[in-house]
Amino acid sequence: MIACSFILTTCTSMVFAGGELVPLEPVAEAGSYAGQALDVLGNTAAVGHKIDDAYALRFYEHTLKGWNPTEVVEIGSRRGISVAFGVDFLGVALSGSGNAGVVLEPSKSGWVVTADLLNPDPSRFNSFSLAAASDGAIFIACNDSKQQYRDAVLVFERGGGGWQFVQTIAPWSASCTLFAEDIDAAGDMLVVGATRVLGCSGGNVHGAYVYIRGEENWELSTTLQNGDTNGKWVACDANMVVSWCSITGPNSTFDYLKMWNRNGSSFVSAGSLYSGDWGFDIYFAEGMQIDDDILSFGTCDSYWGCQTNTTTNRTVYTAHRLGNYWWLGTPITIPTGYSSSGFGRNTKMGGGSLLIGAPAYSSSRGVVFQTALAQTLPCPADFNGDGNVDVTDILRIISNWGGIGREDINGDSLVNVTDLLALIDAWGDCN
Repeated sequence: MIACSFILTTCTSMVFAGGELVPLEPVAEAGSYAGQALDVLGNTAAVGHKIDDAYALRFYEHTLKGWNPTEVVEIGSRRGISVAFGVDFLGVALSGSGNAGVVLEPSKSGWVVTADLLNPDPSRFNSFSLAAASDGAIFIACNDSKQQYRDAVLVFERGGGGWQFVQTIAPWSASCTLFAEDIDAAGDMLVVGATRVLGCSGGNVHGAYVYIRGEENWELSTTLQNGDTNGKWVACDANMVVSWCSITGPNSTFDYLKMWNRNGSSFVSAGSLYSGDWGFDIYFAEGMQIDDDILSFGTCDSYWGCQTNTTTNRTVYTAHRLGNYWWLGTPITIPTGYSSSGFGRNTKMGGGSLLIGAPAYSSSRGVVFQTALAQTLPCPADFNGDGNVDVTDILRIISNWGGIGREDINGDSLVNVTDLLALIDAWGDCN
């Protein structure tokens, strides 16, 4: 692994054993792009598919026997290009033009489509691309045909009358800036990425735009900027914002990740993560996730290679904040036989697992891989991130005994004596 200081960007390398990659998916139909639309909430996962020429979502549950398919829900003639779980719903962005998406909610008989997310202005908004969700809102990124280089974010919220469009989020000026190239949300916070356009002079509105839910609308709180440009890819949870950054332009191969801690409406630096050898070229918009001080993301070692699905030099990483350092975990590389697969286009953590989407595999059938999350981390038993495995971490296991979550070290979806023994075996300084 590699450790990078919060304040300095010096890194230390160590090697740890990683987990085995196993395909989650059955063989998908051509054109499914399985792994592009992918999200996880607890022990439930949803993957976009094409089944018998109809577009659908396949749901999985993680049990002591691993990930098992539970049901398939058809969503119509348009592909679910991006999915995002809320507390008790799933938002889906639909490809192309028409309605922005659909909403699925759990019922006694399983997941069902309960609402359409209506396009508020079909003459203006099209090419829906990304979905994000917070506690009670769904965000859909799309093309804004009235502005060059600009996308917009449509906001839908659930009220007494069901799901309704409530707001359009777009910058006052988009000169030389790609707005909403990536989005993420958590709790009362939405983060919208905006980066400079290559070869376009003028404008300086790049960055990670942070919106907080106010009394009436989602309001711009701050714009987090770093380096020559940033915001091409972003991620957040309730406590932290992460942004791709570059010191040599929007298409640089010398990239790094910048973190900010949230304290109310203020944001302070929480360090950075980079490699001086090849940088992190984090390709595609959904390749990065932050949750509970653990970051997952996809990389490749050349800019041009990252722009196609045929490159073979792709790697997925996790990183864990331990004390005053971010520690890189085990590099996860493309399995044999899956070289032209778009490996790492999407990474999601849940059910004690790391799920990795490879949507370009085999005529865009796509495939999703799974591995135990703990086996990718440098110090999986350090739950509070202080750099030590000690009594505090034992108390975390005891407090969640019989449950699920980060305390599930061996990834079997149950916190029990096996995890306690694994913690004791790792006792002491993580270094």
